[in-house]
Amino acid sequence: MNQLDFLSMFVNEKILPELIEHSSIPEEIIVGYEPLTIETTGGDRSTSESITGTLLLKKMANQFLDNKSIDVFTEKYEKPKAFIEGEEVSVSFSHTDDAIVAAISTTLNVGVDMEHVRRKVHERLSNRMHAPDENSCMYEEHPLIQIWTFKEAALKMIGTGLRKPMNHVAIFPNDDFLFNAEFDDGKKAKICSFTHQEHWISICYEKLP
Repeated sequence: MNQLDFLSMFVNEKILPELIEHSSIPEEIIVGYEPLTIETTGGDRSTSESITGTLLLKKMANQFLDNKSIDVFTEKYEKPKAFIEGEEVSVSFSHTDDAIVAAISTTLNVGVDMEHVRRKVHERLSNRMHAPDENSCMYEEHPLIQIWTFKEAALKMIGTGLRKPMNHVAIFPNDDFLFNAEFDDGKKAKICSFTHQEHWISICYEKLP
């Protein structure tokens, strides 16, 4: 039995993923949430997270995209690639120790990050997160863990993840739930951010080429 088959036993196919609906999420993005029934902290965590993320995306495509089949290919430290009926789509997923969230879009490039609202980020990390152009007020008005999700969602969207330092992307508030992201190479994107089931969820997105 391979690892995909093994972990599939821990994913209850009768439990359908929850479709997250929030006013800040663009209609072009499908966001699904599901509690985890298996820990991803043991063994090769990256592999386990890739498999559980893939399983959630497959359930989402089946439930929210008219029973369509999605093929997902993951490599360590790389953004997942996905195809629906041969057409490439953008996907992203994120884990905590007890939940997983995933996003799918056929027209937007997406990156998603999720963290517990109670998770603490050491104040000293704010200096490493702070981009030169950012207003310091943002770090006073928003929890550091929420800002962390802004940055990681943005870096996951461009495919680098935390291999690229967080201070290479600047975040500028737009309203309570919407933010602008600007990368050090001039690229720009949007971010929506909100709480769900005691988690901060941030989704960074831009138009696909």
